[in-house]
Amino acid sequence: METVNFLFLLISLLCIESEGVGSQNEHNHKVESEENRMASANARGSVDNCSSHNAILGSKIGYNVVSYSAIYELPGNGVYFGAGGRFDIYGYQNLTADVIVSTAVWISGVNDANLEVIQAGWHVNQALYGDSGTRFFTRWTADGYVRTGCYNTLCEGFVKVANAPLSPGQVLPISTPDEHHDLRIWIEKDHTEDWWLYASTESTGSGQIGYWPKSLFTRLAQNATDINFGGLVQAIEGSPSPPMGSGHFPNEGSAAYFANVEYVDQFGRKIAGILPSVVTNKNCYDVGDMKDAQFSYGGPGGCLRR
Repeated sequence: METVNFLFLLISLLCIESEGVGSQNEHNHKVESEENRMASANARGSVDNCSSHNAILGSKIGYNVVSYSAIYELPGNGVYFGAGGRFDIYGYQNLTADVIVSTAVWISGVNDANLEVIQAGWHVNQALYGDSGTRFFTRWTADGYVRTGCYNTLCEGFVKVANAPLSPGQVLPISTPDEHHDLRIWIEKDHTEDWWLYASTESTGSGQIGYWPKSLFTRLAQNATDINFGGLVQAIEGSPSPPMGSGHFPNEGSAAYFANVEYVDQFGRKIAGILPSVVTNKNCYDVGDMKDAQFSYGGPGGCLRR
């Protein structure tokens, strides 16, 4: 099912900084009136264009960017106060600056014609860092990536605490056939009403990383309405899409996994449940069934279109 929050997920990684999110294609699918008002990206089958100087893929400024996702999502228009999970970390040393690979938790707030998002996970983003290392990252926006928000601490917004076990932008250890590495993410709106981020790896230990102040937002100042878990990759239109996760399909023994999938409902309860899944192109990526709050995901990539 195509839902509002799926469209927002596709929007959420389009531009490196705050401007230039948009689409110059007509809608190819029937969408609800709310989607027409709020989404600047098209439904499945479209491509998204970051045409400003903040285009996400470095030297490919102005090129169309195609996004592919393999996610589980909570139903839109809900009332949520937190979410998180644990997922293994992978690296792709030969990725170029015209692709991005990411695995994350996305927490969104939808309010009339506005989209607010906070997210955290790992990604490979040579256009941002100048190398193809796998890094812990955070990101936020209060207006659909039009004028507000950024990655990590590249602008005012996310407040990192002293002595945090991880820093946004920090290089992470990656899993190999002989050694496994996980990243655990938990984001929750606590009694301060700010959104706090907790994260850990085996080597760093766990703890508070920082928070997104309530004052940044309007809808998220109250609660989240949409939550997504899983992988998202991007490529320049016409170029092969990159691998996702470990680069293997869920039915292969070495597929990436996302475990301990939980969210906080409107009553403050932590819920681990079966959620709907969304996959952009099953020729290149997929998700496995969710069992015991865990699912596998990913694929080798190689798609030229959605």
